[in-house]
Amino acid sequence: MIVFSIACSNSVDIGNELDGGIAETDGTDTPSAALLLNGPISDMGWNASAYSALEMIKEKYGAEISFAESVSQSDMEEVYRSYATAGFDIIYGHGSQFTDACLIVAREFPETQFIIINGSAAVEPNVACMQIADDHQGFLMGAIAGLMTKTGTVGVMGGLEIPPITNAVKGFKAGVKYVNPEVEVLSTMTGSFDDAAKAKETTLAFIDAGADYVGAIAGAAGMGSIEGCQDCGIYAIGGAGGDQSSAAPDTVLVSVIKDVPVPFIFAYEKYMDGTLEQKNYRVGVKEHAVYYSSFHEFEDFVPQEVKDELEKVITALGNDEIDYGDISY
Repeated sequence: MIVFSIACSNSVDIGNELDGGIAETDGTDTPSAALLLNGPISDMGWNASAYSALEMIKEKYGAEISFAESVSQSDMEEVYRSYATAGFDIIYGHGSQFTDACLIVAREFPETQFIIINGSAAVEPNVACMQIADDHQGFLMGAIAGLMTKTGTVGVMGGLEIPPITNAVKGFKAGVKYVNPEVEVLSTMTGSFDDAAKAKETTLAFIDAGADYVGAIAGAAGMGSIEGCQDCGIYAIGGAGGDQSSAAPDTVLVSVIKDVPVPFIFAYEKYMDGTLEQKNYRVGVKEHAVYYSSFHEFEDFVPQEVKDELEKVITALGNDEIDYGDISY
């Protein structure tokens, strides 16, 4: 079941009857924007951040917007096609898993601008990709874990085995080893963005093996990891994209945020002024697209020397001074 929501109207529940389910755009000069999400906007992370970006575009530019959440692989082409047929100027696919469907439908609608967030398959005349530096996110998560661990063992899990996630997990391992080469890093891929039970089970296995800090880069499933950390009294490092502290203030030490609005608005503004190229763009810590949240309840718990080291890491990442190839992990 897919629910399409269009700004200034009620949600339209059209199930699998996609044809005619989306009203045509109003035809104003301000570019309209639609968004496809692979998960719910309530995940307090990756999908929620994208929805927030779309709302910012609406508020800042008065754009007509629409989104479809929890779009399955089998429905992606139809949802893309429905939005393009309805006349949306820009259609965002939020994640590299939308690539195949996007490239198929983009050929059918050459006048529509398609943008894949975290994709790398830009192609003329109408597909651009905006990559957030996933490795930067993982690296900061790993650096925090490596600097804070008392047991000398930390854990990280990824969701689906796709480049943005595997890159982030590799970044986590490299970040740990960069700040503390002696720390053991436990890692696995759960194969899911929505199986919170499996994420919790994996977290408990990490804890049994001695991990005292665990990071989950697994979308909504990461909430299961946080729950596992909370049950065992150890610390979670949020990796869903947004600030996850409110999910468990006594457990989430910090979140490493991927500021999703940065590439969304960057692309929208370039489209508006006619300078958007059909290529792969990349933004990271230098562009403030990746950064860590405040430590909230743990502000006094985290030593100042750890905070100072993290600032050095951010500077080095932003200046491209860290060669992952020189780090053994």
